[in-house]
Amino acid sequence: MEKSLPDCTPFCEAFQCHHQNRGALKIRKRSGTKEAWCTVFDDVCDGAWCQYSKCADRKMTDGGKCRGRVVRAPTPEPVDEPWVDPSRIPEKYEKKLRSKLKT
Repeated sequence: MEKSLPDCTPFCEAFQCHHQNRGALKIRKRSGTKEAWCTVFDDVCDGAWCQYSKCADRKMTDGGKCRGRVVRAPTPEPVDEPWVDPSRIPEKYEKKLRSKLKT
C-alpha cells in the first residue's frame, strides 16, 4: 500500500523541522525551482529521512510516505441575496456607455 503513496517532502503544509534552531529549514529558489535548505547541515533537506522531521497531522508513515489530508467539499451556505448576473454592466456606467455608443 505504501508504494502508491507519495514521499513526504518539506513542501507539504504539515511538514515541520523540530530542531533547536527554529529557522533551520529555509525554502529558497535556485535556478527557477524551489529548494528546501537545511541550515543546520548546510545541505539540501532530506525530508522524511531527517532526524528532525515531523508531520503536524501525524500522517507520515514509518517508510517516509505521506498519507495526505482528507479534503472535504465545503457545504454550500444558503444565499439570501437575489442573484445578479455578473456580466451585467453596473447602472452607473451604463448611462455613460450608451451615450458614447450613440456618437
